Amino acid sequence: MQTAELIQGEKFVDILKKIESLTSSQQRFIQEMLSQRKKVSTLPKKRILKKSFGLWADRGDIKSSTEYVDQLRSEWESRLKRIRG
Repeated sequence: MQTAELIQGEKFVDILKKIESLTSSQQRFIQEMLSQRKKVSTLPKKRILKKSFGLWADRGDIKSSTEYVDQLRSEWESRLKRIRG
């Protein structure tokens, strides 16, 4: 059985081979996209949740943000029940 590191290494080599087969402009594009990528947030989950609180509070098209969130949750729960059977 192959180790995870070996499998990941093989995938990395495969990706490099595919990149090498691209045109130089395609390779530059990939290089630019990778150099511009943002790092994943390392904020604690609780802090991220607090930042998102009240997301729908000042929307003119939503009368009550609390009712809207309750409606979304209800729809999610009904979908989950249908999926689970």
